[in-house]
Amino acid sequence: MNRLLRTTSLGSLAAACLLLTACSRPPAPAAIVKPVFVTTVHQLASAQTRAFSSVVRARVETDLAFRTGGKVVERLVEVGDRVEAGQVLARLDPVDYELAVKAAADQVQAASVDARQAAADEARFLRLLADGSVGAADHERQRARSDAAAARLDQATRQLELARRREAYTTLVAPYAGVATALRFERGQVVAEGQAVMSIARRGENEIVVDLPEDWVGRASRLVATAAPWTDPKATIRLVLRELSPQASSQGRTYRARFAAAAESRAQVAALPLGSTMQLTLSVPQAGAATTVLPVSALVKAGGAAGVWTLNGNGTGLVFTSVDVVSVDDATVHVTGLATGSRVVTVGAHKLDDRLAVRPIERTPDAAAATVAKSS
Repeated sequence: MNRLLRTTSLGSLAAACLLLTACSRPPAPAAIVKPVFVTTVHQLASAQTRAFSSVVRARVETDLAFRTGGKVVERLVEVGDRVEAGQVLARLDPVDYELAVKAAADQVQAASVDARQAAADEARFLRLLADGSVGAADHERQRARSDAAAARLDQATRQLELARRREAYTTLVAPYAGVATALRFERGQVVAEGQAVMSIARRGENEIVVDLPEDWVGRASRLVATAAPWTDPKATIRLVLRELSPQASSQGRTYRARFAAAAESRAQVAALPLGSTMQLTLSVPQAGAATTVLPVSALVKAGGAAGVWTLNGNGTGLVFTSVDVVSVDDATVHVTGLATGSRVVTVGAHKLDDRLAVRPIERTPDAAAATVAKSS
């Protein structure tokens, strides 16, 4: 009897345990942690910036030549000398031209005598015509001789002026204040009329000359230009585009651009030595907000607003952060509104939401952009 009761009690206890087990809730499944690629935000000073090697040149540089030919007897300047407007730079042998002036002066003297004599004869014939001593035809012939003599005097006078000018052309003078940049003649050398013998650059009107590649030509006028010596990159100078060549050079297929100094930088540029090398920087003008470059796959549009998924403070969850899009190209997007150090999801952002638990995998911005470019 006791054995039967004990068996019944054990069976009842087992049944009760099974009942309790059947009525309790199953254990909750473990949360799934999704791995995501993230990139740490680094701010850029400009969305598009590039530095070029450039050279300081004079805005006005002139090749000088004698306006007549001859033998050089004096050279009064050297390369690098500063010259003033009207300063004598070189002289030719003037002997031949002085003789030409004397000969022309003698021609004027002779023509003057002939003109006075012809005028006196014409006046005498006019008086004789009045009392009928000569005919009208004789007077007209004498008047024609007088007019011809006056014309020869005028011609001789102009020949004398031309000879004097050619004599003056034997002296080469500076057309403006500047610096001698090149000499192509020596004392004793015979030079031809119009042959370039030296070059001078106008002082105080320097500019920066650079050769731009084709992909930067179209936007050069819209970019901010600054320049600084390679030895002192912090000494920046603001520039403005003055001239852009419409045709590429045959050697490098680049386009020559000339940048003048902005109003506040003219004194700095004027003080730069000609031929010195400068670092010219072209950049997109900024509106004050720092710009971040991200892969285009990081951008998400939720409810019409552009944004990105960033990690929360613990690094295990996601937060939607709104951004302003500056520009977009094939592989990257330039945005503002992200704090330095933010960790942005760069791949598969459109498949995420703020309820997911994530495990970040750090990637560099270049690697993320390269992945997007390859997939596209």
